[in-house]
Amino acid sequence: MTVLSFAVLLFAGAAVGLMSGFSMGWVSHFWDLGPITQAGGVAAVVVYLVALYALCRLAGWGSRRQSGALGFALGFVAILLAMIGYTVGGSIVISGKLVNYVFLFGSMVALAAGVVRSVVLPPRTTHRAQPQVSGA
Repeated sequence: MTVLSFAVLLFAGAAVGLMSGFSMGWVSHFWDLGPITQAGGVAAVVVYLVALYALCRLAGWGSRRQSGALGFALGFVAILLAMIGYTVGGSIVISGKLVNYVFLFGSMVALAAGVVRSVVLPPRTTHRAQPQVSGA
């Protein structure tokens, strides 16, 4: 069951990484429009990083193991590293703008903190009835 939950959360992290990488591409696309859009872009990134941290912690809590949070984080990072790959015409999706660096390094910090701080619940124990000793 641990391997299955790790694989599912790895795929879920990859899907979240893919969607967020393309979303960051749009945020950086409008980065040059002025300080109001730049402030909105930074605010959007901060809100996103808080949500990413919460998702990573939720993955650990839901799987009852830290490996669930680690699977989610590895899937996210794998896709993100593929998106920053360099071609002759520039990067694939994520450009070299300030908001993208905040997104990249911030998401790494949020995921690392989420894995380290993921809730690991102790295994359930069964309560057995204690035999009562009757004394005179």
